[in-house]
Amino acid sequence: MPIIPRPDQVAIAQHLIEHLAGRVGIDVWTRPESGILLPDRDPSEHCDDVVTVMRELVSLHSSLSVTRYDLEKHAARAAEEGIERAPTTVLRGHGARLHFVGYFSGLLFPVFVDSIVLVGAGATPLQPESRVALAGITMPVTLELLVAPYDPLSAYLLRLASAVAVEQHAIRLVATEMSEFPILAGQRSLAEVPTTIINGRRFSGLFSEAELVEQLRRIVEGNNEPVIRERTAASPYLTADEARAMALGAQPPEEPTIAESPSGLIIPGR
Repeated sequence: MPIIPRPDQVAIAQHLIEHLAGRVGIDVWTRPESGILLPDRDPSEHCDDVVTVMRELVSLHSSLSVTRYDLEKHAARAAEEGIERAPTTVLRGHGARLHFVGYFSGLLFPVFVDSIVLVGAGATPLQPESRVALAGITMPVTLELLVAPYDPLSAYLLRLASAVAVEQHAIRLVATEMSEFPILAGQRSLAEVPTTIINGRRFSGLFSEAELVEQLRRIVEGNNEPVIRERTAASPYLTADEARAMALGAQPPEEPTIAESPSGLIIPGR
């Protein structure tokens, strides 16, 4: 059985036919599970799911290709590319490299598909003033997003950040779907999503396009003063089990455990 239902594959294929303008390479980094639970690391339980979804997407358009890598067998390459967790999916095209850590389902899946389109085009719908400001960023910048599949604010900010990273290749985007990484969330004291980290400087909540571009520009210039934002809305961080319990109208368990989750895929335009 496919993870993406057949009718939805038809819709995605049509979306890609209409909008994908260039080739995109998809690298999927996985790690075999040993069955031993480590207290300081979340299990990599969605690696096979991510590989299956990527293969299903690649089958929908001839300009897409997928390559699977093993974090242990290809450790040197992983270190060179800054891959630390499994599963990690990297979108490559026109000089851009976007890193997606985790299983991007729910509200994040259509953003992932749109990111493929952006990478394939090598161009973005950003405002002219944003493109001018981003062109002035020449030093490497790490833009991290901590997001969740149940959160519409995460989806909005991820779409914006993907466009920014496609527009300016000096910006390295690493987006992590945190609901499946509760140990990591605890280590990073995550209470809200989306959370943005720019070269180690941390910000909670929403950014508009102009606000994010200005914050990037300031930090690159050595100015850590936060941009005054019109809205700083954020959602509480929930683990995958807590989010499922909330969706079912139940109270989340006191000690949630990560169980196999449904795909929760949402198709662009629906």
